[in-house]
Amino acid sequence: MRFFSIGIALSLLLSFGNGLSAQEKSSGTKLTAKEFLEMKLDSVFPLIQNMSKQEADVLITQIREEARKSWAQSDNYFFLVEHLTTIKAIEEEQTRLKGLFWVYVLGLALFSGFTLYVLFRQRKLIRELNEIIKDR
Repeated sequence: MRFFSIGIALSLLLSFGNGLSAQEKSSGTKLTAKEFLEMKLDSVFPLIQNMSKQEADVLITQIREEARKSWAQSDNYFFLVEHLTTIKAIEEEQTRLKGLFWVYVLGLALFSGFTLYVLFRQRKLIRELNEIIKDR
């Protein structure tokens, strides 16, 4: 029974390793912009997620060149889309920063309240100790 479970574990590791190496091989081959545009979206997303910034810049340039062949004003379109996505990303970051700001304000208020509580409690204990010392 023990050898059977070890055999299953080894076969799973080998198949997982083969899957990873196949994925690395497929991501290692450079696809052209035309091939990317002809692929289905489901198969493109994993490739895009593993891209570096430099690879993405090269792919964007290639896609723009392919689009210019069939549509002369594609640069205007790409500029507009890039600008609108930048605006959207900035707005999303601003809402995150506002939320983070309120987290910091709440944290500062709680820390200040705790510090004030400790100081007032400490002063009260010092007064009580002084009264005990005077009564002796």
